[in-house]
Amino acid sequence: MDTPKNIFSLTALTRSIERLVQNQLGDRLFWIVAEVVKIQEKNGHNYLHLVDSEEGKTTAEMDATLWFTTFNRINTKLNNELPGILAKGNKVLLQVKVEFHAVFGMKLNVFDVDPSITYGEIEKLKKETLDRLQKEGLLYLQKQLYLPPMIKKIGIIGSPNSSGYRDFINELFENQIFSNFKVKGFPTRVQGEKAENEIVKAILKAQAYNLDVLVIIRGGGSKMDLNLFNHYNIAKAISESKIPVITGIGHESDDVLSDHVAHISQITPTAVAKFIYLRVGIFKTSVDDAFNKIVSNSERLVSQKKELFKQLSNYIVFYAQETLVVNRNLLRENIHLLHVLSNERFEIERSSLRMKLTKIGHYAINKIELKKNTELFSTMDKIDILTSNTLRQNHVKLDNLNTLLELLNPEELLKKGYTISTINKVDINKFTGELIGSEMKTLTANKVIVSEITKVK
Repeated sequence: MDTPKNIFSLTALTRSIERLVQNQLGDRLFWIVAEVVKIQEKNGHNYLHLVDSEEGKTTAEMDATLWFTTFNRINTKLNNELPGILAKGNKVLLQVKVEFHAVFGMKLNVFDVDPSITYGEIEKLKKETLDRLQKEGLLYLQKQLYLPPMIKKIGIIGSPNSSGYRDFINELFENQIFSNFKVKGFPTRVQGEKAENEIVKAILKAQAYNLDVLVIIRGGGSKMDLNLFNHYNIAKAISESKIPVITGIGHESDDVLSDHVAHISQITPTAVAKFIYLRVGIFKTSVDDAFNKIVSNSERLVSQKKELFKQLSNYIVFYAQETLVVNRNLLRENIHLLHVLSNERFEIERSSLRMKLTKIGHYAINKIELKKNTELFSTMDKIDILTSNTLRQNHVKLDNLNTLLELLNPEELLKKGYTISTINKVDINKFTGELIGSEMKTLTANKVIVSEITKVK
């Protein structure tokens, strides 16, 4: 026989669990360590989703509630750092009370927050990130870049609505030393979940511009707020920037990793602006001092050289006059000597030329006589022979032509019995009209025969 079943409603069961929790745990408070994986704010209340894990596997998971009044109390006690402590991904130490509700289930009610675990975790992650940057050779890349003494083109990464951004701009353009700057802004958030990605993108975007320096500024904040600038991605982007980076995060004591990897770091945005215009001022002062020294030294050298030039000028005038007299006499002697030598040389060359002309005349006469006696007679004989041959050949050709002409003479052909027939003075072989009935004339050696054509074969 089946045992009777004890049947309860769900309400009865949940109320029983509620009484059990209340009796066993009551108003006891527990300090727990967990990781915040999700946080949502609604009407001033904060709803957290907490997890715990071992060896990478989730071992516990529960929701917690931090009511508005409790949040304000704890946040005031922690100098407004509570939002940063409860950020997604942080490990937190919470004082909680276990509560069970028949409709909403098991939840934790947060009564207090101890930041020591979160701070310790931040420092641990910060050291790990620092070691990673050093291992990857990124820690000192910025220090190797050249920072020009005359900084004029400035890129600014930060929130334009923040007081730190405004302080930087005011200090940069309202000082009495130098204010002729060109500024390119890259607006980003400097807190919140999206801030990291926006800052990295802004650093990468700035590389496409011709900038002397890239400034990253934030107007102060709590330890948790500034933890953003300990993130690896931001530090890596700063390290790999081809533009020198100056940070002015706004912290008074603790530095952040972005300060470590930057070319130069300053405490506040205002300090960054002062550093820039003072650097320009120092450079201008150095240039002015150098220019004044150059002018002073130039004037002194010009004065010295002017006196030396005057002395040398007097010496040159005296020496030139003396040299001119000596060289004038020497020139006269050389002109006379040149005239004598020229006349002698002219006579020698004239005699030599006469002798050569006489030799050339005799040689030419002999050459002409030789040509006349040999080549001329030979040429005449050749002309006679060629003339005789040509005349003989032409005489033979003429006889042949006469013979051919006699052969082709129509009278001779007619005498041999040949006749010539025409119709209307057209050779019968070339006539194209009707032959029958036409009158044909036939020429013989001694008569003309006229006939009528009656038949053609």
